[in-house]
Amino acid sequence: MLTRDQLCTANYHYKRYTLDYFLESSQRLGYRSIELWASGPHLHLEDYDNARLAQLGRAIKDHQLKVACFTPEQCVYAISVSHPDKLYRDRTVEFFNRHIEAAVQLDCHRMVVTTGFAYLDVDPEDAFGWCVEGLSRICRKAEQEGVTLALEPFTKFTTHICNEASQLIRLMNAVGSPALTGLADTDVIATTGVDTFGTFVKMLGAKRLGHVHFLDGNPGGHLVPGDGVLDLKDDLRILSDLGYTGYLGLEVLDRRYVMDPELAMQRALAWYLDNI
Repeated sequence: MLTRDQLCTANYHYKRYTLDYFLESSQRLGYRSIELWASGPHLHLEDYDNARLAQLGRAIKDHQLKVACFTPEQCVYAISVSHPDKLYRDRTVEFFNRHIEAAVQLDCHRMVVTTGFAYLDVDPEDAFGWCVEGLSRICRKAEQEGVTLALEPFTKFTTHICNEASQLIRLMNAVGSPALTGLADTDVIATTGVDTFGTFVKMLGAKRLGHVHFLDGNPGGHLVPGDGVLDLKDDLRILSDLGYTGYLGLEVLDRRYVMDPELAMQRALAWYLDNI
């Protein structure tokens, strides 16, 4: 059975407010854990030395919160382990390795990774090979630091390397690291339209499901639960039947929520508690 503590608020749609406000809001609403989006304007890692990260870690704990998942920005930034340029890929590996270290400093042991963007005019098997090589290097760092990575598929508009469960499993098997798990995003799965949420998590299996992004959609939109057309009640049942004990991160992205992000998280929690 799923519990209240598994639902994580997140700061994606709080970007018009300070990070301090996000922490205060999360505590005020009664959340116990957060998925921390590491991006400007809140947390651009180049602006954070060890002392400033330690200060942030204390602030999170002072608000009776824990970082359940650390998610570096990897869509807007020039980050991709599938890029033909080795310099680009090497910078990507270093980027993720630095964020693994930051996650540990924030007492977090789960981090989201992706394949990044992939060109359509490059041999897909070449891109797959670059991706495996880069992820393998990142996984070695994660193994050393005791961090579990959750690999998130994207839609075809971003990449063709990893869009569906079968591709995710192929990639995880090729990397072969115990630190690498899969991420199931309810809205991405529905938008891709190959798997259902049920077939996706069944193919992946309970032991390899490292994190869930729990959103509504039309499909598409990354909406607050209840604001779209997805059958999220059934998705909760599937996770409960699977015995899933990990976290459900509210990666809410639609700009309709940015002016009043706290109301969005209040509604998300209320919906979740009504349906678990």
